[in-house]
Amino acid sequence: MRAFGYSLLLGLILAPALAAASTLGEAKIGFTADRTLVIDGRKYQGKIWTMPGKERHEQAIQAFRPIILLRADSPLGEVVLPQLKTIVQFALPPELRLLGNPALKQHPAGQEKVDGIDTTRYTIDETVPEGHAKGALWLSRDGIPMRLAGSFTRTSGRVTTLSWELSHVKIGPQPAALFEAPVGFSKLPPEAVAPLLGLKFKPPKH
Repeated sequence: MRAFGYSLLLGLILAPALAAASTLGEAKIGFTADRTLVIDGRKYQGKIWTMPGKERHEQAIQAFRPIILLRADSPLGEVVLPQLKTIVQFALPPELRLLGNPALKQHPAGQEKVDGIDTTRYTIDETVPEGHAKGALWLSRDGIPMRLAGSFTRTSGRVTTLSWELSHVKIGPQPAALFEAPVGFSKLPPEAVAPLLGLKFKPPKH
């Protein structure tokens, strides 16, 4: 994705999906909640629906209301743009799978309540081939990622700050149809849908 210079599209549409992917697969139960996400100071507020290994995120971004679908068994995520009857497919960067690493749970740092839910706070200080992650993750007994606060420093030196918090959590099975993309929509890569959104990509670096 970096080769295509997707910075504008990532900031407007895909950034919430990529950050959400960092917690994909943690929850052992179904739930829905309000979600507040801050990436490099930019706030995204929306809703999340989850079943084990599946997530759906909805939010308003400018004139669009993208639906973000993620599956633990797929290396691709999908952003559904109902207004355009289009599905944008994107590859999940490997560094954003970091929080699914069981090694992170080797560093518990106490018990805390987040929005009334008991959680264990885990310290994050891990290095992977793509860079270094540092911060904290609050997980419920059932693996719900109630809060995240930290940063990821890529090997290039670029630092991304990230925070995430859930509220108004309602536990229970979620309808299977929520996690399926609409039938009949066009499937396009990000660079193909950019002109429809009025975005321009930076040329790739050689």
